[in-house]
Amino acid sequence: MKKSILALAAIATLSAAGAASAQSSVTVYGRMDASVGSNRVNGASTTQVFSGNLTTSRIGFRGTEDLGGGLKANFQLESALTVDDGTAGGLQFRRASWVGLSGGFGAVRLGLMDSPYKDVYDLGISNNLFDSEFTPTKVAYLSGAVGTAAGVSDFTSRPSNMVRYDTPRIGGFSASLGYSLDEDPANSADLTALNLRYRMGKLDVGFGYQDQANNTLASDRNFTVLSAAYDLGVARVSGQYQITDQANGLEDRDYAIGVTVPVGKFDISAGYAKGKSELNGLSSGDGKAFAIGATYTMSKRTRLYAGWLDGDVDNGSGVQARERRLYAVGIRHDF
Repeated sequence: MKKSILALAAIATLSAAGAASAQSSVTVYGRMDASVGSNRVNGASTTQVFSGNLTTSRIGFRGTEDLGGGLKANFQLESALTVDDGTAGGLQFRRASWVGLSGGFGAVRLGLMDSPYKDVYDLGISNNLFDSEFTPTKVAYLSGAVGTAAGVSDFTSRPSNMVRYDTPRIGGFSASLGYSLDEDPANSADLTALNLRYRMGKLDVGFGYQDQANNTLASDRNFTVLSAAYDLGVARVSGQYQITDQANGLEDRDYAIGVTVPVGKFDISAGYAKGKSELNGLSSGDGKAFAIGATYTMSKRTRLYAGWLDGDVDNGSGVQARERRLYAVGIRHDF
């Protein structure tokens, strides 16, 4: 009798432990991306081993706990790595550091994470050399002073101190809203971002807006982007159009298009981007870039890749202010 009671107790203990582990989970994940090639900027070439040309090398932790009734607690921590020299930037979780709740109401997160604007921006270059260092927007969009060609500074992609809400998807439609607080009482550099998105079948369309206040009023800026991607089966296409305005009269107009064609285990991609900047109606610079590349799938977690990027930026007088040529071959492994 005593043995039977002990056996039942052991079974109950194991069942409880199994239920607890099913209700709560933590995953360690990462990506190692390294390549070798050449980076040429303004005539000066460097042959080197790169980290993160296809996608940023990283290590992260994500977890979820089932709280019952469809409610879950979630978290994520993610840090960039540099494979070529083994450093991790002091292991600062500057790619993600948030905690939140999700359920039938959607999801609420607090901390550092992707801006809702970034979600839509990334959609528009998803098939433009895979949203990588080879993506033509890296050159063509002026995104700040380049030589004597000045454009509006780039948007903040991962704001700190953010409160973000994502609605559930209803009939293909969803929306996200984020507000990042500047916690210095002497400043008012808050950030507000939102997106509206429609996803149905092979179509994905999004609109994003981000307003960034600055300590200097003339540097206040806002960003608007319309992006779309579609899977044709024989090819996947994506594109975007972005408008950026700064309070001092600086204005950028950018667009990008890309295509990815699957051929067996290969994904072959090509992309083009063009950007133009004006200050109070007068040209202050324009850029253009083209890229082509491919990946080869060795397994679900390992890819080989090669890419080539060629672009330049002219100032308002039409004189070349910057050029960049990048080519590399490499390997990416997920774990």
